[in-house]
Amino acid sequence: MYIALALLTGALVIISISINGNLAKKVGVLQAALTNGIVGLICSILFYLIMNNLVFDISIDKFRNVQLYYLLGGFIGAIAVVLNNTLINKISAVYVTILVFVGQMTTGILIDYFKFHIFSSGKVIGGIIIIVGLLYYINGDKRAKELSHNSEL
Repeated sequence: MYIALALLTGALVIISISINGNLAKKVGVLQAALTNGIVGLICSILFYLIMNNLVFDISIDKFRNVQLYYLLGGFIGAIAVVLNNTLINKISAVYVTILVFVGQMTTGILIDYFKFHIFSSGKVIGGIIIIVGLLYYINGDKRAKELSHNSEL
């Protein structure tokens, strides 16, 4: 079940990036990011209420023992939205997807190594294979565009 949820999450991220990118074309990158944050806040409150039997029980006491850097997730998320809003309108969705994935995988490998002292050569080799595949894909995409362009002439 968790694999299906992870796949759904990945699909939703790309759909979200595409929708936000289109919004950014209409209203600007920062306004689109702000809209994303406001709508996300409203939805998060609704999800919280639904999952908490319509009881709004948020207490500052729960945050007293939380280290400040744990609260940076929202800040980092906002930066990611702004960057994605910019990127999706400059390069294809496939490139954004693959490059974001490579960034996520690399970061995951580093977090596993520095936080949990786990090093997986299989993950590193897999990452290298994905990067080589991306380069192969980009090269093939360029060739296809050239052939298409030449056939139009």
